[in-house]
Amino acid sequence: MERRGIHVGCRSREGVAAVERLLGEIAPRLGFNWIVLGVTGHFAYQSHPEAAEPDSMDAADARRLAKLARDNSITLVPEYNCLGHQSFKDKPHALLRARPEFNEAPDMDMEAFEFHNFYSWCPNRPEVYEIVFDLIDELTDAFGAEQFHVGMDEVFVLGECPRCKGTPNSELFAKAVNDLHEHVVRKRGLEMMMWGDRLLPPSTGYSMWERSNNDTEGAIDMIARDIVLCDWHYEVMDQDDYPSIAYFQERGFRVWPAGWNELDAVRRLIEVARRDASEKMLGYLATTWVPVGDLVPALAGEQVQTDSAELPKVVDCVKSGADLLQK
Repeated sequence: MERRGIHVGCRSREGVAAVERLLGEIAPRLGFNWIVLGVTGHFAYQSHPEAAEPDSMDAADARRLAKLARDNSITLVPEYNCLGHQSFKDKPHALLRARPEFNEAPDMDMEAFEFHNFYSWCPNRPEVYEIVFDLIDELTDAFGAEQFHVGMDEVFVLGECPRCKGTPNSELFAKAVNDLHEHVVRKRGLEMMMWGDRLLPPSTGYSMWERSNNDTEGAIDMIARDIVLCDWHYEVMDQDDYPSIAYFQERGFRVWPAGWNELDAVRRLIEVARRDASEKMLGYLATTWVPVGDLVPALAGEQVQTDSAELPKVVDCVKSGADLLQK
């Protein structure tokens, strides 16, 4: 298990102190040597200040975190979530608030899905990438990063605007991936990571959240094979298996399986990752999806006042996963 990772988000300046503690104390103790840090709009961008959320970390914070990571032999990977996840329901995040014309489907009913949906930006608008590439460059430079995570999960809105209608969703999704790859890998010389769910066909047996539900799966044959696919799965599968781990490797991709808050699922995912490992299976990535300011003290065994029902389960899964990775 070469990459023993944990994914956390930092959505305010207040969260920076918790990430510092994670890097300097908790991650080394648990044996994690990679941290993927979800940033997206929560950074005080200088090139496009309008793309920043209020109360965000700045470049000095990023440099301090990067130094702390290096001092503890941890690879720190910034993440900017691209294409999808540009809103929560009908509430756009900073980029689409500032540039609503980038929205792929501004008139879509965001209540149409059973749980929630997310706006996407239009993959056929060059102006989107003129801004996003600047944001990626700022994050890369501030963190001194050699790897970059571009998100790309749960893209439910695609092929809706006049520029995109009539083009297969697989081609639209592949175009977004390839445009990002051209900048991140070819221009900047970084390793590019992304979530792999939209590349999985329904025949893999996963839920609509964990695989394509709008014909994006064909993009897997149109994108570069040097992308690391973070293969997240959070449910216990009926067949007690995770076929995507072998599926991605057989198609030439390095794969980084990722679990969350179901202990049985985490244990089985790591077991299958080991069972189906080739030289392209990198390790395990624990995702968290709870406030980092609650997560870090909870991982240290401290009492935390929180309304999150997920936090105790996440802590158990992170610690259990860390134990399994040491064996």
